[in-house]
Amino acid sequence: MKIFAALLFAAAMSAAETPDVIYFNGRIATMAPGKPRAEALAIKAGRFLAVGSDAEVKKLAGPQTRQVDLKGRGVLPGLMDSHTHPIGAGLAELDTQIPTMRSIPEVLAYVSRLAARIPAGQVIHVPKVYSTRMKERRYPTRWELDKAAPRRMVLLDTGYNAVLSSAALAKMGITRDTPPPKNGKMLRDASGEPTGVFFGARQLWSKLRPSEHITTKDRADVLARMLKAYNAVGITSTIDRGQGAEGFRIYQQLRREGKLSVRTSITYSISGADPSRIRQTMEAIPFVTGFGDEWLRVNAIKVVADGGILLGTAYLREGYGPNTDVYGWKDPDYRGELAVSREALIEMAKTANRLGWQMTAHTAGGGATDALLDAYEAADREQPIRGRRFTVTHGNFPNAEAIARAKKLGVVFDCQPAWHHFDGESIAPVFGPSRMKDFLPFRSLFDAGVVVAGGSDHMIRFDSREAINPYNPFFGMWMAVTRKTAGETVLGPEQRITREEALKMWTLNGAYLTFEENLKGSIEPGKLADFVVISKDFLSCPEDEIRDIEALLTVVDGKVVYERK
Repeated sequence: MKIFAALLFAAAMSAAETPDVIYFNGRIATMAPGKPRAEALAIKAGRFLAVGSDAEVKKLAGPQTRQVDLKGRGVLPGLMDSHTHPIGAGLAELDTQIPTMRSIPEVLAYVSRLAARIPAGQVIHVPKVYSTRMKERRYPTRWELDKAAPRRMVLLDTGYNAVLSSAALAKMGITRDTPPPKNGKMLRDASGEPTGVFFGARQLWSKLRPSEHITTKDRADVLARMLKAYNAVGITSTIDRGQGAEGFRIYQQLRREGKLSVRTSITYSISGADPSRIRQTMEAIPFVTGFGDEWLRVNAIKVVADGGILLGTAYLREGYGPNTDVYGWKDPDYRGELAVSREALIEMAKTANRLGWQMTAHTAGGGATDALLDAYEAADREQPIRGRRFTVTHGNFPNAEAIARAKKLGVVFDCQPAWHHFDGESIAPVFGPSRMKDFLPFRSLFDAGVVVAGGSDHMIRFDSREAINPYNPFFGMWMAVTRKTAGETVLGPEQRITREEALKMWTLNGAYLTFEENLKGSIEPGKLADFVVISKDFLSCPEDEIRDIEALLTVVDGKVVYERK
């Protein structure tokens, strides 16, 4: 009897250690410190069972084990984008595909096409047009919009600034007699007439945004499509960096229906300048960081602290200076807009610390990052935050002092190299050499021991390389490694990082930002079986070929979610 029981136990143990599938004959970059390279991996019940040489792993195979020949292709851990907005990005192309627009004539041509399709009386709404990405390095004026769509209401809308046609200005009651806004800029020509260009001052124009009814089904459908698009470039995890209750419900619906193909951590967005209101809002939310499971979980709580460097509204340490032609205004002492008071940031940080939230804030300018670090230090004085992984989102201009403060507090960074690639040449004359040396300083952050994750801030379009902003992770890693701009110049070469470090930004460091580095980010036994098979060996291919790497096979939870035909 004892012998029979022992045999049953041995058989059960053997079955437990028999892989469901083995992938062999690959060039695997594991990101595991003790075994950085491997040839084969084995998967059991959605987890990596073994990683090693072909001989080591294949000997584990049983009669039912499926074996897949990788044919010498490269393999990476599942990639993680630390900053996306997939629902909004998908809704932007719900009715029509948005073209790539890199010049004012291209913008005006698109406006004309929309005017022919959209009924008279409705606003022609064009999202995310940035002067820093236009060939002319400026915004179109109201009069140019009028020629493209005569007598029509047109709104070019970045979210933080806007351009309005004459009909749109009239609808909002804006004339040459409208007083200058206190929370932004309304540009005028030499005669004092509004040009239609606004920076900040959203109360003057935001009501023009279309209020068309978007159904829950629309949101769920575009989210499912967008997550599949992420799979097609090797993304297996992401952080959605801005949702409220409705967005959470959409994700929960997909989770219940088994339609989530990307593991998602959701950042909960709040607003408000009043400290007591921020505290009350946070206390009313019935969950905190970490709530959820391996597919869907609560990440940080977030506030938008300033504007943007592409718009001239980011809050700086000192004035923008005289070289602001790309924005269309001259005001050397203007520092941008701090959208949330320092007192409110401090109250938010203290409340997050007390309630168990991880906190982050959008800070595009160096002054805003400093203000956020002030708030984190105030919270730390009440109760240490080290280990809580409070985050700086964007953090485009952390100087040496800011980096040292972040390191001391255990603060992490969520950064987007697309700003450097697409906008670096445009903003370099604005900020000048002394400030540009601190522009997305990845080398300095790594050398200081600050954890920095790589993201896209994907906001518009499905196309992975033409989107605003491109969410193709290989494009992003190439940007971080080469520091090349869209004009093929190298900006800040001293801040280059290695390709191994860039890969870490999109794997282990992203997992660290969500407290999941023990679950994912590397290919190791016991971790979630998320990985991507790629068209070239990431670690050995020519540097400029990194940007062109394609995902051939994407696996999440041990299951194929994308296969390139």
